[in-house]
Amino acid sequence: MAMEIELGEFDLDSFAAASADKDAAAAEAGKDAPRQIILIIDASNSMQGYRIGAVNDCVNNILSKLKTLDRKQEMPVSVSAIGFSSRVFRWSDSFVRASDFKFSFIENADGTTDMNAVFQALIPLTDSMEKNAKKYVVLFTDGFITDDWAEGAAQWKQMEMYSDITKIAVAFDEDLRDPQSSGFLAEFADSGAVVSMADQEKLLAMLLS
Repeated sequence: MAMEIELGEFDLDSFAAASADKDAAAAEAGKDAPRQIILIIDASNSMQGYRIGAVNDCVNNILSKLKTLDRKQEMPVSVSAIGFSSRVFRWSDSFVRASDFKFSFIENADGTTDMNAVFQALIPLTDSMEKNAKKYVVLFTDGFITDDWAEGAAQWKQMEMYSDITKIAVAFDEDLRDPQSSGFLAEFADSGAVVSMADQEKLLAMLLS
């Protein structure tokens, strides 16, 4: 015979308050979690002129703020950076503490966009990410990709930690209005975000969230 259990009245306000406290505690705990950030910079022909200059400035500004946080030990941050056009190049072979990372400006933008090679470079970097770290991949591009990148993207998406990574695509306002460009940017960002190059504060806030 089933036992009848008298249920008390559900207190929605108390439940909501407890949930909010739990969420706040989780956010506070995650605030100081180590960050691992991969920066990807499009240096292809379509990024010539003011575009590559703006990307250089944006990356340098973001790194400057991350260096300060890392140096003060308020938040451990490590960085890796990949540049690409018809070839892939790097500023370091692996992750480097932000306070020690040395970024040199890209002086010339030329060549085609080998995005497939970028995804191939992301695979070992993703595999080396720490499980307890908050993970980010930030792509600076105009979104005009000329190669067949689908196979490389599919391989990267199969990585165990892919779903743990916040993907952010950063582009210029005119690129965000272009159907071809905006389509690729949305595809790359997946469930992450597409951010205007002009909104550096939003980008930084996402990296620190």
